[in-house]
Amino acid sequence: NGMKTEYRAIEDDVEKRVEKSKIESFFTPIVTIWMFVIVNALNYLDRGIIPGAPNQFQSFIHITLNVSESSESTYLGLLQSVFIASYSVAVIAAGNLVHRYPPFLVMGGGLAIWCVAVFISGIAKYMGSFWILLFGRALSGAGEASFQCIAPAFIEDFSPPGQKVLWLGIFFSSITVGTAGGYAYSAIISTSSWGWAWAFWIEGILMIPFVAICCVLPFKLKNHDSPHESKNITLWKEVKTIFSLPLFNCISLGYAAYCAVICGLSTFGPTFFQGLQLFPDEQSASLHFSAIVALAGAIGTPIGGYITDKLSGDGASREQILHTCLQIMSLSSLLGMLFSLAATYCTTRGPFLLLLGAGVMWLFLPTGCCTMAVMASVPSRMRASGVAFSILVMHILGDVPSPVAVGALKDRLAPNCNTKRINGKEVLNPDCVNDEYGLRLTMVICLAWLTWTVVFWTLPLISKSVRRSVYKGADAKAAAK
Repeated sequence: NGMKTEYRAIEDDVEKRVEKSKIESFFTPIVTIWMFVIVNALNYLDRGIIPGAPNQFQSFIHITLNVSESSESTYLGLLQSVFIASYSVAVIAAGNLVHRYPPFLVMGGGLAIWCVAVFISGIAKYMGSFWILLFGRALSGAGEASFQCIAPAFIEDFSPPGQKVLWLGIFFSSITVGTAGGYAYSAIISTSSWGWAWAFWIEGILMIPFVAICCVLPFKLKNHDSPHESKNITLWKEVKTIFSLPLFNCISLGYAAYCAVICGLSTFGPTFFQGLQLFPDEQSASLHFSAIVALAGAIGTPIGGYITDKLSGDGASREQILHTCLQIMSLSSLLGMLFSLAATYCTTRGPFLLLLGAGVMWLFLPTGCCTMAVMASVPSRMRASGVAFSILVMHILGDVPSPVAVGALKDRLAPNCNTKRINGKEVLNPDCVNDEYGLRLTMVICLAWLTWTVVFWTLPLISKSVRRSVYKGADAKAAAK
């Protein structure tokens, strides 16, 4: 009996090794990166559902909360902000959990929570409860967090030599494609007989296979800790180490201002398009806005990564790549702000769309550079937490307050640009045409916030003391001990 038990154990071990070998032979690093691109697109498709159908959700808010029409935009912004708030808290926990558990098991568990959350979000429509929808959005933010802090570190470790920022750019291009797709997807599904609940449920069904795959991926992040070393890396040690770095703080603060603008415009972009009389209805405004964002992101983000790798050269050190990233981040954010501000003063559709498209493309150009710069500015084994802390700063000072602030600003400067029910349909208030100046002023104030991005991303280029705070291999090892 003892020999049979031992023989079965050996057989089981061999079967597991064969199964692992099959997984490794199919899920090569490049295949895995492309899978992450798809998962990221689904994550951001989800983020585009609410802003893609503002009239539908504002009507839901008005009916379920019985609030005044002038306050609808504030509650719409709250749905976006609570998602980001929970995401920001959960990403810190996820960044530290990779020291204790297999990173991709942490990732799979988070995405499983995300699937449950989008199902709850859809149920809210049929239960007629804004608060259930709010809970669903909060839970989905928490579920997405682990994926967003682990995937970039994997891409840096396993992308081909001399192509790290390019592959990060490809990965992050799925943000704009996914978000823009979310606008179009939501505009079509939400205004159909299916309703916006199915917009949440369909994406949840599509995500389930990727949850299972993430749980069995065989890879390990480089510099991933042994069980003994992980005990010495507490959350508090990571906080003290990372936030003591001036370079990390400059990059993160600039990114926070950048994301505040992007999120504010994304949440109310279709409303701006329709309110400025550029497009006749919500669906048309959402489709054109999504097309601009998708095209600009799909072109700008990978091009930014390609340019960075070419300028850095093959075999470039992390410090050389970082310096190139900072140059591109500073210049592209300045040009993006100028082009976008110029668009707000155009009164005809063609020039407006052309200038805004160019501005958005410049703004998306440094997306891969930002994450690469963050990872290069912290100890190597703390990259997941470095990305997590950067996300926390970005959201606390950017994404979380931005939709509420821009929504409140729009309600104040353009109070007539709310939703009205006319002939049984939720449409933009026809009186919004009288608040065109207020809508343009809202856009100008929002875009002007990019000045802080330019300042914080330029400071490391002109300050030697900030540049010298970059962590190198030996320093990273010493800091982690």
